[in-house]
Amino acid sequence: MPPHIYHILHLAGVLFVFAGIGSFLTNSGTARPGMKFHGIGLLLLLVAGFGMLAKLKLSYSAPWVIAKMVIWLLLGVLPVLAKKRVLQPGVLVLLGIVLGLVAASLGYLKPA
Repeated sequence: MPPHIYHILHLAGVLFVFAGIGSFLTNSGTARPGMKFHGIGLLLLLVAGFGMLAKLKLSYSAPWVIAKMVIWLLLGVLPVLAKKRVLQPGVLVLLGIVLGLVAASLGYLKPA
């Protein structure tokens, strides 16, 4: 598969993750649909991200890749923090935006 397909799938994963978080935060009834979107998005991010790394022959152990994996884990924990009411919804949204911006800058700049 060409690298641009992995890039598009990766961006689709980002959209699914944030749509899932938004649905989870705004849904007063059941959180199930939001969690489905969130999980599908996390899976898309992981598969497309590693596929892109393999296709572009980039190192899996580069510091920026490890930082993106940590961000991926943190994005995966956000709905749990919302459900347990550890952080307020506004703080969770801000945290998600900051994590997304840091991940995007790491992906585009690929610092050494």
